[in-house]
Amino acid sequence: MEKIVDLKEQLLFTAKTFLKEQIANLDKELKELQQSAEAEEKSSAGDKFETHQEMLNQHRTILEKRLSSSKVMLNQLNGVPVKQSSTVEEGSLLKVPVGYVWVSVPFGKLELEGISYQLVSPDSPLVQALWGLKEGQSGTFRDKSLKIEKLL
Repeated sequence: MEKIVDLKEQLLFTAKTFLKEQIANLDKELKELQQSAEAEEKSSAGDKFETHQEMLNQHRTILEKRLSSSKVMLNQLNGVPVKQSSTVEEGSLLKVPVGYVWVSVPFGKLELEGISYQLVSPDSPLVQALWGLKEGQSGTFRDKSLKIEKLL
């Protein structure tokens, strides 16, 4: 049981580390973009300048959305329970025929010690199909039966 909690803590640490790095990189990119825009303002005028400014604004908007999303995900990750589960719930780590799934945040694939884990939201259709079930039970996902092989 302790190994399972350790594994979940490793997943949590790895995901948090990745998100913190991503947030730092996005912050840096936004600052560089701002500096570029300020330098451009001093040296340009006309239609070409306005087109370039609009492109910078669109890029800034995309970066700001990604930054906001990463911060929200990091905040949500801090609230994920790291304990043994007897049913599929937030914080559960389960093995299904398609691989390992950790019910946490919509992070996606994470590799740890050569094993792939999918970090998915409790609201995901896959998790909703299995919510509340125990090890050995099956749920229906996309018109197919999906058995919980292990619940960690």
